[in-house]
Amino acid sequence: MQQQLFKSALSNRVFFDHFNGASQNMINMADLLMEAVSIEGDIEQKPQFVQIGRLRVKSNEIKRAVFTDSGKTFISPFERNDMCDLATAIDNVAGYINISARRINLYLPATITPPIKQLAGVIAELTRELEKSVNSLENLRNAQRIAEGCSNVKALEHYADQIYNTAVAALMISEPDPIELIKHNEILHALATTNDTCDHACSAIETIILKNSSNSYCL
Repeated sequence: MQQQLFKSALSNRVFFDHFNGASQNMINMADLLMEAVSIEGDIEQKPQFVQIGRLRVKSNEIKRAVFTDSGKTFISPFERNDMCDLATAIDNVAGYINISARRINLYLPATITPPIKQLAGVIAELTRELEKSVNSLENLRNAQRIAEGCSNVKALEHYADQIYNTAVAALMISEPDPIELIKHNEILHALATTNDTCDHACSAIETIILKNSSNSYCL
């Protein structure tokens, strides 16, 4: 019996390492995006965009590892579908951080406006709140802490929506150049969608809590 529990703990550790690694990778990408829009200089020459692209690849590799390991492991901390959904949700956040970075780097807007910086800052905050909830999944007796983290994510996502809506409305009124208007609208939309994906990731976490909070087999 003790040997079986030990094997279960080892199996669980693999998945928690995947999720924690994916969350930290997501934070690193968000921080690089924030740096890229905050530091003065030629957008094209900023190394943060290249680094974000590399970390995007890493995120996808972690997602594939969760899919692969969940298919060959007899004992796992959660249902296979729920683990794959969470891995996909975190990877989607990373994916949209990369999309946001690429749009800024490729479109080369004339200015990095305050709303762009604000939305990038909210993304950095969201990823940290999301990481707290992901890390707490190792012990579902922390369900209240996980729920609080998800609640913070939802509040920040709502705040990001307000920034986005205000920015787009102002853009339509004040931007005389139609090309710049399109560039900024596309960038703002990508950033807002990134914030939305953090909320979607919380939904995957909440599903795990609802299904497993009464179980005691987690580390």
